[in-house]
Amino acid sequence: MKKSFLVLLALLMSACGTEAIHIEIHNPSAAARSHETVEIDWSKISPRLTGVTPENVIVTTSDQRQIPSQVIYTGQSEPQSLIFQVSLPGAESAIYTISTGQREDYPVQTYGRFVPERLDDYAWENNRIAYRAYGPALKDPQTPGVDVWVKSTQRMIIDDWYAGADYHTNKGEGMDAYKVGQTLGGGATAPYAGQKLWLPGNYITQQRLDNGPIRTSVKLTYGSFDADGQEVSLEKTISLDANSHFNRITETYTGNWENLTIAAGFVLHDIKDITTGADYIAITEAVSDSKQPETDGDISLGIILTRNEGSAEIDGHLTLLYTAVNGEPFEYWSGSGWSQAGVTDSGEWLSRLLQKREQILEPLLITVQ
Repeated sequence: MKKSFLVLLALLMSACGTEAIHIEIHNPSAAARSHETVEIDWSKISPRLTGVTPENVIVTTSDQRQIPSQVIYTGQSEPQSLIFQVSLPGAESAIYTISTGQREDYPVQTYGRFVPERLDDYAWENNRIAYRAYGPALKDPQTPGVDVWVKSTQRMIIDDWYAGADYHTNKGEGMDAYKVGQTLGGGATAPYAGQKLWLPGNYITQQRLDNGPIRTSVKLTYGSFDADGQEVSLEKTISLDANSHFNRITETYTGNWENLTIAAGFVLHDIKDITTGADYIAITEAVSDSKQPETDGDISLGIILTRNEGSAEIDGHLTLLYTAVNGEPFEYWSGSGWSQAGVTDSGEWLSRLLQKREQILEPLLITVQ
C-alpha cells in the first residue's frame, strides 16, 4: 500500500511539471544592455520543470539557439540559482526558455583558485581582467588590498602566469602592473577611525563558492584586528561574472561595536584623471608596478557604493564612506580596466563605470511565465 501511494504521488508531481519555462527579460532603460547576467532562483525552476537537474538544464533563445548557462551553488550542496547572460537594445524585451537537454561545451570565461604554491594567494579572473588577494603564508604585506592583473587576452591566464613566475613582464597578454603594498590596493575596504585607516591583515581562510563558466566567486575571512580600540572581524564574498570589469563584493563586519565607519576605495599612484560622483569614484593612473612603465600603459579603477555617506582622502587613498552595521552584509562594486585592452582612456572608463551603475540602479525586469 505504501509503495503504491508513493508511485501515485510521483506520477501526480510529474504531471504538475512542464516541458519548458519561459522567461521574459525587459530592459527598462533607454541604453542598450550588453552581456548582462540574469539570475533565476532554482526554487522557481525545479518544482515546475519535469526531470530538471544541474546536469541537463539548458537555456535557449527564441530562435532555439542554446546559450551558456551556469547553475550557482554559492558553496552549498544544493543548487541555488541558474544564471545566463543577455544583450538587449534599450526599452526592448526578449523571451528565453529554460528546459532540459544536452548541455553544450560552453567556453570558460571565469576562473578562480587558491594558489598555495605562491604563498597562499587567491586569484580570480574573467575574459577581461584578473585579480588576487593575499593569504596567510605571505608575511609582507599584511593587507586586505586587492591586486590587479591586466590582460589583453580573453583566455584564462592565472595558471600559466603563476607557472611562469614572471608575471610582472608583459609578454604580449598582460601582466601584474599594479602596486598594492600596505594599502587598500584596487578597491578593498577598512575601518576609518581617528583620522586613519585600520587595515586587517591578509585573509586567513578561503572558500571557492562557484567556478565558471559564467561566474567565479570566493568567500574570504579575516581574523580579528584592532580598529581604534575596537575588536573587528571581516568576512567578504567576491564574485566576478564574464564580460564584466567589476567585482560584486558583499562584506560583513562584526565585533564589539555598534556602528563603524568603513572606507572603500583605492591607493593613489601616478594619477592622470579623477572623476567623482555622488556614489562612485573613477580614476586613471600610470601602471604602478611595471618594469616598462613607459610602454605598459594606464590602469583605470572604479568603485560604486549606492548607499555611501560621503568621501574622504585618507593616508594616500581616495575613498567613499559608509556606516557598517554589526553583522549586517553590505554590497558594493569595484573594478579595473587597462588602456591596452579596450579601456583606451579615462573617458572610456567613466562610460563603462556609468553603464555598470545604471545596471545596478535600474536592473533588468524578469518575469517567469
